[in-house]
Amino acid sequence: MEQRRLLASLCAAVPTLRERAEAGLWSDLLEELLDDLAAGRPVVEVCQQLGWRVETETERSGTGPSFTDYAEGAQLEGLAPVVLNGDYRCPRHRCSRRAHRDDRGRVPHCALAGTPMTYRAEP
Repeated sequence: MEQRRLLASLCAAVPTLRERAEAGLWSDLLEELLDDLAAGRPVVEVCQQLGWRVETETERSGTGPSFTDYAEGAQLEGLAPVVLNGDYRCPRHRCSRRAHRDDRGRVPHCALAGTPMTYRAEP
């Protein structure tokens, strides 16, 4: 899977991961991994450290779902599917995540940078 799409999927999952980490008392580890990711650590390594199996197409063996399946739109238990189309994009231009304003009209935020996503008009 393309690294940018994997990063977008992880970024979209961060709010739910933070809830789970807080409930499971591993918030410090999650925040450390997100800091490492923001500093340039490869997204595949971070996903693997989180316990997600990330496979390349050549590694696919058909032995059950991997994180790449979820990033392509399958449902990860307890997480909503990732929306990759919209008019707001990664403020650091690191991933391909796109999002819309929420039901209250608030601008989406980048979970890694902690800043609002950047509006880009579609051509």
